[in-house]
Amino acid sequence: MDQVADRLTASPFHHGERAIQERLGVAEQVEDLGRRMIRDHMPDQHRDFYAALPFLFVGSVDAEGRPWASVVAGAPGFVSSPDANTLTLAAHPHPADPLAQNIVPGAPLGLLGLDFATRRRNRMNGAIAGLTVNGFTITVDQSFGNCPQYIQARTVEPVAPDAVETAPERIVRSARLETAQRAIIAAADTFFIATHFAEGEDTPTHGADVSRRGGKPGFVRIEDDGTLSWPDLHGNNHFNTLGNILVNPRAGLLFIDFESRDLLFLTGTAEIVWDGPEVEAFEGADRIVRFRLDQAIHAPAALPVRWRFEGNSPILSRTGTWQTTEAAVAAETALNAKRTLIVEKIVEESETIRSFYLAPADGKPLPAYRPGQFLPLSVDLPGSDETVLRTYTLSDAPGGASYRISVKRETDGFVAAHLHENVEAGSRLNAAAPRGSFTLAPGDRPVVLLSAGVGITPMVAMLNQIVADGAGRPVWFVHGTRNGREHAFGPHVRDLAERVDGVTAHVRYSRPDAQDRPGVDFDSTGHVDVDLLRSLLPFGDYDFYLCGPGAFMQTLYRVLRGLNVAEDRIHYEFFGPATVLKDPDDAVTPVADTEAAPVAVRFDRADKTADWKSSSGSLLDLAEAEGLTPAYSCRSGICGTCAVGVVSGAVDYVEEPLATPEPGQALICCATPREGLVLDL
Repeated sequence: MDQVADRLTASPFHHGERAIQERLGVAEQVEDLGRRMIRDHMPDQHRDFYAALPFLFVGSVDAEGRPWASVVAGAPGFVSSPDANTLTLAAHPHPADPLAQNIVPGAPLGLLGLDFATRRRNRMNGAIAGLTVNGFTITVDQSFGNCPQYIQARTVEPVAPDAVETAPERIVRSARLETAQRAIIAAADTFFIATHFAEGEDTPTHGADVSRRGGKPGFVRIEDDGTLSWPDLHGNNHFNTLGNILVNPRAGLLFIDFESRDLLFLTGTAEIVWDGPEVEAFEGADRIVRFRLDQAIHAPAALPVRWRFEGNSPILSRTGTWQTTEAAVAAETALNAKRTLIVEKIVEESETIRSFYLAPADGKPLPAYRPGQFLPLSVDLPGSDETVLRTYTLSDAPGGASYRISVKRETDGFVAAHLHENVEAGSRLNAAAPRGSFTLAPGDRPVVLLSAGVGITPMVAMLNQIVADGAGRPVWFVHGTRNGREHAFGPHVRDLAERVDGVTAHVRYSRPDAQDRPGVDFDSTGHVDVDLLRSLLPFGDYDFYLCGPGAFMQTLYRVLRGLNVAEDRIHYEFFGPATVLKDPDDAVTPVADTEAAPVAVRFDRADKTADWKSSSGSLLDLAEAEGLTPAYSCRSGICGTCAVGVVSGAVDYVEEPLATPEPGQALICCATPREGLVLDL
């Protein structure tokens, strides 16, 4: 990276790019970075890099203002740089490539130099200065490097010149995607996009641009024969391409079949999809871009080189696919879609609780659920035009052909009263798919199910699941209620406890009736409290599940915490008015931050030494605190831009970076020093 003296004095970004940077809250950071990274000339390392390439990708604009993405290939050395402001290309594009018609003096061009083998890339925007016998010359407006995210490694192999197909009759031009063209797009893990900013011709931000997009094969979705879409994955926050699209939606795409050497040129319009279910569901995507085709040109076997695939970009493992995204969106849609359920039967569980068995009206399988989840019901009340939403816990283990909900009739619950009074076998109810996070965790740790009143419903579902799984984990079922008239599922739970090894049940009545039989209907009198738990539970490590009225929940939570049960072992859900269970005094006392001894870091070229401490952050943070301006982009060990030579000593990485530094270099954005570290900075 050049020193501070090479910073641009004016912003390198136009108003479209800045609008997106400001929208996403990165404008200030990127502006400073851009002024240091984007130059009005090519540094020597860029000039040498271009000269070693056997191809360049080019963005141009035709006479009708349509951008096209193109590629020009030749033997290494066909690109030369007589000075820091000039590139000369001694090659011509394929005759079918629109670039062939767009090479005129003064025309804006965007260039991308890319070495697939090393994943290095540099970009340059400028204009055609003149034509030569063998090609053309370009003057530089802007020159900058790019991070190598999402680039698949490939090695290039030249082919014989006579293997390049140039016959005009072999070229396919169409306004819609043909079968062969769709196949190229569907298999692509890479394409190139050209855009055009056409305001203020006397500024460096005016002109054409070309960039690369990459992903897993199939990351470009073919919506129909004229529409494509792809995820916009996280990048360097410059937003050169998107900023151009925001101002001028015209865009050109280039797809390459790396094996057959076919070129597919597309031009049309693009739009940015900022949010929506697909944006949220596509892993790694910040937004989606949709492209609508105006014209396609398919040139078979058009390149004098082919590429051999060597390996995927390591960062691709963090990105999704359209298949998983569409499945997630469909699942979310299904989750919220209403299904009509028929009441198969109604069972009186107690004087106050009634179970409703619900089967699908369409005969199709019901969505699966986990024990403890609830069913959202949409209820149309008599005499009202308004649909009321209520949720009721599924009170049985999953796996059957119907759902079961068990509803308590409350004195002030008009929906529950409607279900008790007006709903009968054959009635229809509308429900969305089950949901909820209060669920039985898998594993073999012993389980204690603590409930009161109608809070018994998720506990019965969990108990039934444990029994269905073979009762491989011990379970204590502890329930409190007023008396036998209000006690639901009593015979069922008692039966399981008597015949299934590993199941222990204890029922406590607070106000038993004369007909309630101790040892048969209930086991003790009073409320569920600490003494009861101590008497029932042997010493051990348990998962506790709590459900019931607010006072019951608060009491039991305090009891368990008083017994030194860890917070992450206590799972709960309320029936009745909820309150915060955790007391303000129940916070974890932070461990004192003991600062280790400082480590001296030497910045050799700057002739500075600074003490690094754990509070200093990364080596990049330390360098910036000392007034140095090293190059960086992602600040997360992905792009490799921050690589700095290590003169002596060594570094540690807080997290192993995805980018692999060259021998003798360190990625300072995610590194910390060892003793004796000297950096070439």
